[in-house]
Amino acid sequence: MIPVVLAELAILVVSVIVLARASSLVVDNAVKLSVFFKISQLAVGFLLIAVATSLPELSVSVVSSAVGDGAIAAGNVFGSNIANILLILGIGSVLYGVKISSPNLKGIGLVLLLTTLVSTYIVFNGSVQQHVLGFVEGSLLVALFAAYAWYTIKKNKVEEKGGNHAVTKKEALTAFLMFSAGIIVVIASSGFVVESAVKLARLAGVAESFIGATIIAVGTSLPELSVDIQALRKKRYGLALGDAIGSNMVNITLVLGVAAVINPISVQIPVFIAALLFAVIANSLLFYVAAVNKGIKRRGGALFLALYAVYLITIFLLQLKETAAA
Repeated sequence: MIPVVLAELAILVVSVIVLARASSLVVDNAVKLSVFFKISQLAVGFLLIAVATSLPELSVSVVSSAVGDGAIAAGNVFGSNIANILLILGIGSVLYGVKISSPNLKGIGLVLLLTTLVSTYIVFNGSVQQHVLGFVEGSLLVALFAAYAWYTIKKNKVEEKGGNHAVTKKEALTAFLMFSAGIIVVIASSGFVVESAVKLARLAGVAESFIGATIIAVGTSLPELSVDIQALRKKRYGLALGDAIGSNMVNITLVLGVAAVINPISVQIPVFIAALLFAVIANSLLFYVAAVNKGIKRRGGALFLALYAVYLITIFLLQLKETAAA
């Protein structure tokens, strides 16, 4: 028993160290790419990092949709979106604080508004008990992602100030390769972290339902969390905000859209009403502190984390109720 625990602890520690180093590599090379393409770091976070770090959500959604478990895909998307704001920005704010500049506020507000509207449509545009996302709606979501990507690139063709030296094509190619390698390592090491954490929890006798509601629920957001923490540590606030918020847009359009194209997704209303409510609260709270305070301080980060804890408890209780009713 003890050797197994020690082995899993060793894997967990090594995986976390590798995850941190790979995340730092991603951030450094993303900055170089933003300079080369002459787009803001917020835009790079919104699109490049957001898509890359959303690959776990995409893989989970595609696989679950292919085998007919579309509800898992939808639950994964909604859960990850709430975690991106309340958990990731909450932890980042408590550790380092988050500063939000005025030029970034418009882009943040637009993405928060779009994700809220699309989420509301998905939940309420159906029957009293459930709504099915089919091929047509999935295609529209993917098209919306394409439009969002085009808008993000077109509207952010501004080189950020700060003394960055020009990046040559060779340096940009190297940066892209290092960025890609870093993302692969981030995703792989995240998987090892989650797997080891789940095994340790089981060895400690923790209930499977609790493991699912905590470790696994947070697991697919671990790439965003690790990259954004490194970005905030390096004071690359645009990258962190762009990734955390942009991932929500990627999840709700590209990830959910691809899953719906593969197989229709049935959205069960009771659990998703609660998820939507927390998503709207999270979006509204973030935009408020962004517009009024120009950032999130430690106290605000603690509020985000407390709200995320309330969300986990609420979803956990609703799932128990639905299981009992079934």
